[in-house]
Amino acid sequence: MAYGEFVAGIHSVVIDPRDSNHMYVAVSCAGVAETRDGGRTWASCNKGMTNDYLPNAEVEWGHDPHFVTLCPGAPDHLWQQNHSGIFYSDNGAKTWRKVSRDDVGVHFGFPIATDDSDGRTAWVVPAGGDSARMSIGGGMFVARTRDGGETWQAFRKGLPQEHSYDIVYRHALDQRGGRLCLGTTTGNVYVSEDAGESWQCVGNNFPPVHSVRFS
Repeated sequence: MAYGEFVAGIHSVVIDPRDSNHMYVAVSCAGVAETRDGGRTWASCNKGMTNDYLPNAEVEWGHDPHFVTLCPGAPDHLWQQNHSGIFYSDNGAKTWRKVSRDDVGVHFGFPIATDDSDGRTAWVVPAGGDSARMSIGGGMFVARTRDGGETWQAFRKGLPQEHSYDIVYRHALDQRGGRLCLGTTTGNVYVSEDAGESWQCVGNNFPPVHSVRFS
């Protein structure tokens, strides 16, 4: 399992809630694959994705998704935090569209979470970049889009804004019914009750948090 360290591996197994034989698997340093027959056959789902550090950025295989998820109530809407940015699909991963916004720091990171029913709504926790795997400029924030990545809002209330060296691993952000939880590599856990707009710290000094999930 790869968490944000320099380790390749399978990290996302995403099952279509309408059909348990239909699923997506995301593999670091490979890409996204889809099966519609319970794993007997597989096909690539990487059209529209780019890998900025390859000679051919639009190869079929060789991409680096960090985490892939779908909207439970609108499962044709998939979101991906990738090494090369944030990608969104509204057609069941037939094609992806890059929706990063470098100008507001929304580009590199590991986790991504979706709304329960609105496929156009997602949250990310940005980091400085491949060579700066920590909060951007020492201040931590969560970004949310409600329009399929056309625009992003950054929320900082309740999160550390000085001397923050946190990063959030790919499985350490979750959302359920407008409540979010995240855990960081420096052992801090935060909860938001208002769709990510403000946060409260509920624990410090834990070991690095690898995963948080609502039951």
